[in-house]
Amino acid sequence: MGPVLPAFRILAALLSVPFAIVSFFIANPEKVKFAQEQASLPLPKRVLTFFSQFAHLTVVSHELTSGYFAYLVLSDFGLLNVDQYWLELYFAVATSVALFVALVFWGCALIDPALMAPVDVIIPSKYQLTAEFKQHLMFGAMFGPTDPDPSCSWQTGFRLFMQYVHTLCPMFLVVDMALAEHSPLEANVEINATLAFAVSYICWNLFCWWLLRVPPYPLQKRLFELGVPWAVFAYAVLSIFAMALCIYVRWVRLVAGWLGALAMVLLVCWASVGLTPWRGKLAEFQGLDYQLLLHGWASGGKSAFLTKEADAQPLQPGFRMSF
Repeated sequence: MGPVLPAFRILAALLSVPFAIVSFFIANPEKVKFAQEQASLPLPKRVLTFFSQFAHLTVVSHELTSGYFAYLVLSDFGLLNVDQYWLELYFAVATSVALFVALVFWGCALIDPALMAPVDVIIPSKYQLTAEFKQHLMFGAMFGPTDPDPSCSWQTGFRLFMQYVHTLCPMFLVVDMALAEHSPLEANVEINATLAFAVSYICWNLFCWWLLRVPPYPLQKRLFELGVPWAVFAYAVLSIFAMALCIYVRWVRLVAGWLGALAMVLLVCWASVGLTPWRGKLAEFQGLDYQLLLHGWASGGKSAFLTKEADAQPLQPGFRMSF
């Protein structure tokens, strides 16, 4: 592959490692909104913020992705000696987790963005917006287009960040799988390692929920509202899906090569732009008026606010939601 592979890995490290470092020190959108006084343990705010951030599989997966490329770049420059056996196992697990993050996030968002994005955190109740307008805002923030009202400009930044953390960075590992020669380990080793990671993350996730008293994902809250048996069943299905992705990663490395990897990259990218050119159909599926999305909420002549008092004090241009 000549200089292409080293250059790609340097680029992947440059685009992923800075955010991985920042995640340890600065709160970012991938965190849980919590109240310190309600936490199950009296821990410092900074410690609780760490738990709130890393309760998200997206952040954990990003750390795995950036760690892989950081190791490779440092190894290429002779600064680290990496055992190939453990690196390949690390790659198999990290790639399976990255694919899980991308497919589950965008798959749920295609059904309803509120399954993944905590709407009441992103759009606080103090703005007194109607449920219909919130749904309109979240669809535009997730898939576009950005509403022309200046007060909705935050949607563009939100959408780009979601595509960065749930599409671009996870797909780095898939592209690496297509460009580099990977030697898969024994099937039972890779699958068991992926299962062990899945179980460990579920335990970690539930611990963070217990500690902060807030579910890391809205989807989790909905599952437990159906009852514990349904939640357990859902976790089991998701764990099986993670292992299926591990098998897919083996298949690409052994048989499909760059064609198998390219198909997954295209699928994730297509989902992240709302199945364009059928984004209008997707909006209708979610119960939205696509013409309002195209021309802006104001074009429909409907108030975005619950009360006349709130309507009399419209959002200021450039206001920023919690994200």
